[in-house]
Amino acid sequence: MKNIEEFLGYSELKNFEENFELIKHISSIIDTSDARKVIIHILDIWENVNNNAKEMWIDLIGRAGFYPYYIEKVFKEKLTLSLQDQIKTEFFKSDYLPNIYFHERQKEIEIALSNGDNIAVSAPTSFGKSLLIEEIVARKQFCNILIIQPTLALIDETRKKLSKYKGDYNLIINTRQKVLEKNIFILTAERVLEFPNLPSIDFFVIDEFYKICNRLNDSRIDSLNVALLRVMKHNTQAMFLTPIVDSLSEAFRDKYKVSFFKTDYALVNTNVIEVRNRNNNLLSGNSKKNKLFEMLCKQEESSIVYVKSPNEAYKLAKEYVDYLRKNKIETENKKLDIFEWIDNNISPHWQLKEMLEHGVGAHNGALPRHVVTSEIDLFNKKKIKVLFATVSLIEGVNTVAKNMFVYSQHKGDNKIDFFDFANIRGRAGRMNEHFTGNVYVFIDEIADEHLTIDVPSVDQNPVSDEILINISSNEVKDIERKQRLEDGLDNEILEIIKNNLISVEGQKSLYRFIEKEQKTGGIDYLIWEGIPSYDKLWQTLYLGYKFLKSNDRIGFVQNRAVMSLKFVNLSLRKVIEQQHEYYLLKKRTDPLNSAIDFVLKFQKTEAGYEIPKILSVIDSIQKHVFNKLGLPAGDYSVFASLLENEQIDERLQFLIDYGVPSSAVKKIRNIPDNLIEDYQVIQYLRRNLSIIIRNLIPYEANLLQEAIR
Repeated sequence: MKNIEEFLGYSELKNFEENFELIKHISSIIDTSDARKVIIHILDIWENVNNNAKEMWIDLIGRAGFYPYYIEKVFKEKLTLSLQDQIKTEFFKSDYLPNIYFHERQKEIEIALSNGDNIAVSAPTSFGKSLLIEEIVARKQFCNILIIQPTLALIDETRKKLSKYKGDYNLIINTRQKVLEKNIFILTAERVLEFPNLPSIDFFVIDEFYKICNRLNDSRIDSLNVALLRVMKHNTQAMFLTPIVDSLSEAFRDKYKVSFFKTDYALVNTNVIEVRNRNNNLLSGNSKKNKLFEMLCKQEESSIVYVKSPNEAYKLAKEYVDYLRKNKIETENKKLDIFEWIDNNISPHWQLKEMLEHGVGAHNGALPRHVVTSEIDLFNKKKIKVLFATVSLIEGVNTVAKNMFVYSQHKGDNKIDFFDFANIRGRAGRMNEHFTGNVYVFIDEIADEHLTIDVPSVDQNPVSDEILINISSNEVKDIERKQRLEDGLDNEILEIIKNNLISVEGQKSLYRFIEKEQKTGGIDYLIWEGIPSYDKLWQTLYLGYKFLKSNDRIGFVQNRAVMSLKFVNLSLRKVIEQQHEYYLLKKRTDPLNSAIDFVLKFQKTEAGYEIPKILSVIDSIQKHVFNKLGLPAGDYSVFASLLENEQIDERLQFLIDYGVPSSAVKKIRNIPDNLIEDYQVIQYLRRNLSIIIRNLIPYEANLLQEAIR
């Protein structure tokens, strides 16, 4: 028999004797990864497999536990199953999801969940972890289900998948929505902590669970750990999902009685190809870039190119478009609906528009949410053939990509490690779409390493002040450190500091500063509401950046104040135009696209998160100080909301989360005052849709209709 790796390169297997020989061998090793690879490849080349051997292959597909594929082939080939096979197949059929069959490893987990166990699953991207979430929902046995997703893009993706259960559950994706009798909360960890009066959770899911550990050095680790502490104190049944890791904190497993399920079981193959020169050395410079472009042009299926940064994504995408022009390779994307929105709200000359016209995308986390969603939709519909992407896409949403090109060795300023590489690699291929994914590697080999998820809120080695202060005293390992953090704080301000989940020492210093300065009347600038004056805003922000971010640069803060006021008073297009004019005066290279990049990044990071967060923290502390003394206090909530939610009426803010552009939401007017809840607003929009969409361009109208259907 030929070598298995050699066989995986075959595009056909017509000879019956060769089929029979291979089938005998695979039958003897059916429980191995090699056997699964061969069977998946057979599925990939199915139309070019000897017809007389197909029934035997179908039997092996079933024996390997690939029941989703097995049933599909049984029906397609019109086979009659024996009574024994019927019974076995029925065992793998979901009792709650129509026409859905679990594969062997999914079934093991489903049984454990049925027994009420807590499960942590470490499995490849193609394992089908999202199906396990839907299975739990479809059972309808739990009143309150909480699913924590790391990004708003994944929240929207999960919402769309579970929207079919709206008749059974109230789907909640933001903190304003009303809690009903049965709810599915699909939230980031930050929103979990901000949610007012979150009810007791019956079933808890954390997707991308690896984001809880210290190795990432991510600011959102704190919020995920504290959310875990608060939800799990009620002995909630839980499922934790992650890409491939080798082990999980023993202390965490013991505390929450979690069974760790690790598998390399996958329903797609990954073909890793190293791209080197004739001497087997790494390519660099123009030769590396030209080789990439040459290979991309030859691909018949969709490709994602992993790069280290948004700047590199745009640079390479633009150069690839130039390459396509030079080589007279035709494109067909001249009339996409999104182009009108870009012309009206960004600029007709935005470099992303030009790229999309040529079937090329450039993705980064600073793009407006609906643009990200639209770009992915275009990619999955094959209207974009090549997508240059940073890690924000790789970690953010599911794409249908046949090919993955690992072009960069870095993630920002840091080298990617084996875990990053494994996560990127896992994005190639897609169940029922591409049985085999190709990964073209332009970088140095990354050594395999043992990957362990630590859980700071449980292991406490190390643990941040912000997590530590939220751990109950009877579970804290360093009680003296916790006591030092809480020293001199009454219960009310202590709870405020806990909930704010930002620098504990910074908050304490800010609290003492306001307490001291109010006696002299020197901080009257903190007492404002609505939209503040420039002076009051920058002085307020200065305190926040100084105490909470250790940044006391006045010029930096004043710039943030100016930009913030622009974002609550002007359209996005106008903000971009003003920034463009400023860059022209400064003779900035490519002033228009530089202005667009700066404004969109500011909108997503500073305006959309950091500045509202800083204002919220200062707001909570100044209110505590002034109210305790019976003095008038400020209220920053309106301004923070306008900034964070792009000037949107708070009753319509959920539409932004549903992927509707703010430009469209702002055109929806005259909503009756008595319509408060999201479902009431949605009903109103549905009834009046024909009138509302008259004011919308087709792109906006399509996204609105999709959001409220």
